[in-house]
Amino acid sequence: MKKENPIKGFKGFDKALKCRDFQYKESEVYETKEKPVRCTENGFHFCTEPLDILIYYDPANSVFHHVEGYGDVSKDNNDSKIAVSKIKIGAKIGISEFVKLSFEAIFKRCKDNMASNSGDRSMASNSGYSSMASNSGYSSMASNSGYRSMASNSGDRSMASNSGDRSMASNSGYSSMASNSGYRSMASNSGYSSMASNSGDRSMASNSGDRSMASIEGANSIAIAFGIDSKAKASIGSFITVSEWIDTNKGYKLKNVKTVKVDGKRIKADTFYKLINNKFTEA
Repeated sequence: MKKENPIKGFKGFDKALKCRDFQYKESEVYETKEKPVRCTENGFHFCTEPLDILIYYDPANSVFHHVEGYGDVSKDNNDSKIAVSKIKIGAKIGISEFVKLSFEAIFKRCKDNMASNSGDRSMASNSGYSSMASNSGYSSMASNSGYRSMASNSGDRSMASNSGDRSMASNSGYSSMASNSGYRSMASNSGYSSMASNSGDRSMASNSGDRSMASIEGANSIAIAFGIDSKAKASIGSFITVSEWIDTNKGYKLKNVKTVKVDGKRIKADTFYKLINNKFTEA
């Protein structure tokens, strides 16, 4: 029996693991008899680049999974979307993994068109598509305006900024900021006392540093603040995820993590919230 080489990718579903009213299950394999397979018309669809999923599924109301495609293949010329005649549904992709996968995908695509800086109080700037601006110096800035691009900073008190669609701004330094204004984009921060901000629709702002903020202005998006004493805010219709930690003799321990939709009543729009005693509390 001939062994097929799979095409690995990422697929979005609604919360019930449905796509186009078809019910899927994790670890199951599905095959269509329709021939030929034509992308956007029939077959099983998924994307080979993670951020492209956000074109079709907003992160606030969806779940993402690893998938493997087999058999007949049809490609879309607009992005990395493809259709296959046979698909296997893999494991669910969590928020932190999605950030990592997006980072790796953009870095791989952008490595041949990079502006890089390692000096303190410096700036790396790029305006081309599929480009990368990278900075490792303190008090520095990495800026990108091209689509499908990346601005990355690892220095403290620095800024990574992106305005292109389907792009990523990433920061790991303390007291720093990652900012994105493009649609279907991501702003990620892991440093203490930092901020991740996004104003594009169907986007994500993620922060894992302590005493940090995650802010979303776009529609159908999600703001995640996972660090100790951190807070998140979002616009009407989007979601916030916040965590609560307790101080023990052995250090801080995670107590609760909650996600809620900003409805304008119970949870106000454009208002920072923390999780205190398992309740959303204005910060």
